[in-house]
Amino acid sequence: MLAFLVFLCVGIPAQSIAMRLRRSAPINPSIVFCRVLIRVLRVKISVSGAAHSSRPLLLAANHVSWIDVLALGSLSGFSFLAKREVGSWPLIGAIARQQGTVFVDRKRRRSIPAANAAMAERMLEGRRVLLFPEGTTGDGRALGVFRSSHFASARDLLARVGAAEAEDVAVQPVAISYSALSAAWLGDAALLPHLWQVLTGEPLRCRIMFGEPLRFARGADRKLIAREAGSRVALLLAAAPALAVAESQRQPRDEAQAAPEAAAAAELCVEEPKLA
Repeated sequence: MLAFLVFLCVGIPAQSIAMRLRRSAPINPSIVFCRVLIRVLRVKISVSGAAHSSRPLLLAANHVSWIDVLALGSLSGFSFLAKREVGSWPLIGAIARQQGTVFVDRKRRRSIPAANAAMAERMLEGRRVLLFPEGTTGDGRALGVFRSSHFASARDLLARVGAAEAEDVAVQPVAISYSALSAAWLGDAALLPHLWQVLTGEPLRCRIMFGEPLRFARGADRKLIAREAGSRVALLLAAAPALAVAESQRQPRDEAQAAPEAAAAAELCVEEPKLA
């Protein structure tokens, strides 16, 4: 825990400086920072598919934990949409600001248009924007309703540019699952106790699955796009059952044989994410 806090005290300011100098850097400092944090947290990531090469690109993922942001951020330089309170959280808030996160006040619907405009601006800059349409976290076993409000950022982008610049926006579904229910960060649970639980509990495995993108064309219905994105995330999760369920169903024949088999299985299932 002490090493983790020391790293953050040094790492966040260092990342801030590196982000200012990133034009000369071949690798996004935010990706490196998230990757180091994921290693410190002892989270192993396996990936199926990849963020699509289309631009503009909006990604929509289910939401389980604050770890989601670090896991996704270790793969690519995403810009996230988050509730306003995240900006004031210790540790996570600083990381979110460095990633170019768009903050929205979920208690004020009037803040949605400004957030959508900011998301559209980031997509026009060529960034990959990722939102969690459920609007809250779940335990990973049941998928919440994908709310459509922020899918309107794609419509706002298309309204600002001509067809020659962008005919549509790619909307890519992303599914996330973990090897233990302890990864879930639910409701108004305090951050630091859950962080301690992750640091002192069993190492976690996180599976990230990228689906085929939808096309948000001019005149598209954002509610239909949100519903279809949610359906595709559900299919991704169903096709690859939650790691937590798979672990609970595995019955080793004996402890001596189970240990080497588990180690071999872990080596096979874990892919080292590529820097983007």
